[in-house]
Amino acid sequence: SVQLIPPEGVSVISDIDDTIKISEVTDKRALVRNTFLEEFRPVPGMASLYARWAASGAVFHYVSASPWQLYPELEAFRKRERFPPGSFHMKSVRLKDSTLADLLASPLEYKPPILRELLQRYPRRQFVLVGDSGEKDPEVYAALARDFPDQIRWILIRHVHDEQADSPRYQQAFANVPHDKWRLFDDPTELKDIDLP
Repeated sequence: SVQLIPPEGVSVISDIDDTIKISEVTDKRALVRNTFLEEFRPVPGMASLYARWAASGAVFHYVSASPWQLYPELEAFRKRERFPPGSFHMKSVRLKDSTLADLLASPLEYKPPILRELLQRYPRRQFVLVGDSGEKDPEVYAALARDFPDQIRWILIRHVHDEQADSPRYQQAFANVPHDKWRLFDDPTELKDIDLP
């Protein structure tokens, strides 16, 4: 399918693992089980939140460090759980060449070029970045907010650790990012005041 995106409006860039799909990335055994052995499970409430934003005209870009070979299963999960359609951006990995090593690359290496390309491709659009605290979404998104301050409307980070907003990690990650531009949440209902566009 083709996604036609107007030059102006709001785009939601969403992580997948532990943002919309329960993966337990920080527990490698649980990650393997949730990825290869069990049916994909949604993070409760995220599909409803995204559907509300989509109904307001937002478009979606799903960005994951998972290999592209998982795309069919992730797209089936998206449809089954009624997440809005959107573009998928995943790692290109082939078992027969050096790209296999990219599977283990840090999100700090993989995600920024993809996200920067999206922001540069749509310079007149506003972006909402949704991720989780399990890996490096706060650090990656905050760097984008510093480099593209006029395009980033919100950074929303789902709690999967006990760190609070005033923890050293977040204070360092979000240095020089206005506090009213980023938020931590445990439950998507906490974001009911965020209306798009």
